[in-house]
Amino acid sequence: LLEQGVPPEKILLLTFTNKAAREMMRRVNDILGQDLSALWGGTFHSIGNRMLRRHGSALGYSSGFTILDREDQKDLINTVVASAGIDPKEIRFPKGDVLAEIFSFVVNTERSIEELLAEKFPYFLPLLEQIKDVQARYERRKKSTNSLDFDDLLEKTLRMLENDPTIAERYQRQFQFVLVDEYQDTNRIQADFIDVLAKQQRNVMVVGDDAQSIYSFRGANY
Repeated sequence: LLEQGVPPEKILLLTFTNKAAREMMRRVNDILGQDLSALWGGTFHSIGNRMLRRHGSALGYSSGFTILDREDQKDLINTVVASAGIDPKEIRFPKGDVLAEIFSFVVNTERSIEELLAEKFPYFLPLLEQIKDVQARYERRKKSTNSLDFDDLLEKTLRMLENDPTIAERYQRQFQFVLVDEYQDTNRIQADFIDVLAKQQRNVMVVGDDAQSIYSFRGANY
């Protein structure tokens, strides 16, 4: 595409893991040996982060938001559980790391908490309303502290693009070609992200090997 005169900023390269992203960009650099700073490339999450840093105010976040790692996320959820007056030992309520896994799977598969619990954690179904309340409190706490977790980098970016036509159209015009590597590891929300960005140009190419799909535990579904 670049050799045919397509400007680098018109191309978006996406992949799933940091390792794959580094390899992808290294290969592009080796082939072309030119400055690729204008070309957008990286993991879905890094591209989401880049967009949110620019336009997060549309969702009420400032550009200096903090990204919670899994440990931070677990600690914050445990704090929220305590503030909700829940004693995990008393009612065998799921711990912070389990709740983080539940919330993450809900985001990445775009399913309801009820559906997910019924399939993967049926023993927590009697606690459905309390778990939903904790999730709502967790979202409010993140907003008030200007922080996002890893899954928000996808979920909030997609919501911003779906709810703000001006921002969406800017990137739909910019990215004339969307190329996705390691497609077997993508999940539902990543597919929706691709669809929104490619809505105008409809130039998408994906590469994947279904035999190498190993992220179903994160909701990957080629």
